[in-house]
Amino acid sequence: MSKIIFLRKAARAALLGIVMAGLAACSVTDEILDVSNPEELDEGLLDDAALVKVLVSGVVGDFQSMYSDPFVWRGSMFTDEQITGINWEQTARLSQRIVQYDEIDADGMFSDLSQARAQADSIAGRLKGGLSASPASDAELALVLAYAGYSYVTLADAMCEATVNVGATIYQPVELYNIAIDRFTEALAIANAAGANTTLSNKRKVSDLIAMINVGLSRANLNAGNNAAAMAAATKVPDGFYWWVEYNDTDTRTYNILEARITGANHAIGVHPNFIAGGPSNWLVQGLTAFLTDPRVQHEPRWATGHNALSPLYKPKSGLMFSNYNGETFAAGGKPAVYERGTDIAMASYVEAMQNYYEAAGPNGNGPLGSTLEFVNARRAFGNQDPVTLSGADLMTELRWQRGKDLFMGGYRLGDLRRWLRQGMDLFPSGEHPTAQWGLYGDATCYPLPIEEYEGNPNISR
Repeated sequence: MSKIIFLRKAARAALLGIVMAGLAACSVTDEILDVSNPEELDEGLLDDAALVKVLVSGVVGDFQSMYSDPFVWRGSMFTDEQITGINWEQTARLSQRIVQYDEIDADGMFSDLSQARAQADSIAGRLKGGLSASPASDAELALVLAYAGYSYVTLADAMCEATVNVGATIYQPVELYNIAIDRFTEALAIANAAGANTTLSNKRKVSDLIAMINVGLSRANLNAGNNAAAMAAATKVPDGFYWWVEYNDTDTRTYNILEARITGANHAIGVHPNFIAGGPSNWLVQGLTAFLTDPRVQHEPRWATGHNALSPLYKPKSGLMFSNYNGETFAAGGKPAVYERGTDIAMASYVEAMQNYYEAAGPNGNGPLGSTLEFVNARRAFGNQDPVTLSGADLMTELRWQRGKDLFMGGYRLGDLRRWLRQGMDLFPSGEHPTAQWGLYGDATCYPLPIEEYEGNPNISR
């Protein structure tokens, strides 16, 4: 797979390089550099049309920077995907569903996701405000708006509530999903005007961007309760489609951090009892090879303790949402792929689009892949499971489990659990924590707005 890596730091370095190259050829360099703070670049340089690709790369880079950590890694900590074997007390609390607004994890989640959102909104505004010669059909603008949409989706998935641009309005998740829909809708109109065969700066065709936008529209509409719109968008995504958040195994700034969390004696991710092979009844059993038949959720057959020398951890392997997924299972004598530094994570896919479609369609739905029951049985067959003859609420429960396996550890579970909670179904883990010494789970379902925002935003108060 081609790795077109977009780096926030690299983009800024490139911007500085372009600017300084121009200054070197200028006879009035001293006058240009005679400013109050010579260490900062003039904001006007961001309106140079020659730097559009650099600015767009910065948008993609900020999204990439926050996706594996904190969004996937910390976002899954108090779901039923992983057990977090971290020895840092405040991070360990996340695995116990205890989240405090005055600790660094809440601030890190809000800050990193907000940075990606702000970057995308800012560059989109600059492109529409004159930086683009033809904003109504500018494929790069469509790309930036699409990333803005996904940034609002991640905020809505992870945060209990959020502010935007130090504003006075505190947005609830559904409001953020609706803003995402606005960004995606605008992006789609521009992408269609640009033409499906146009090539983007990342070397992909606009046809791929259109598919990515439609996945985003299906996801945001599903979360906002717009089922018909979610279904309509999902049907426009081609079979086999993936859009990746790309990582690099040779640049320390752009590693997929999940690799470090399953590597060595200090590993810190284990599969939750709900997803281990054979189900919760197999928790703490050593040697689960015979049960590891579903290629979507593979893990080490034996558990071991890691960073905190306490939590039992069955280390996960790469599932469908990871670029090196190979479909092999331990039960069949295979070698499932492991997270690597350069392993990409899917932010949009045909698999997700179809899951969105059938959840929106309900138990009696029909769609591109047949009835809801037929779709569920197709996903079960993919996971080497026998067919079922369910209906109604029981069928939707099975659909939710198949969704969890299809999208395992890809950054979807927290948003899914919160959507189902809004619908009256509390599927967050509860009761005794699998790490026995930690006692009962707490009741957190999202990351609170951090104390830093209350202290730094004069327009809101505690």
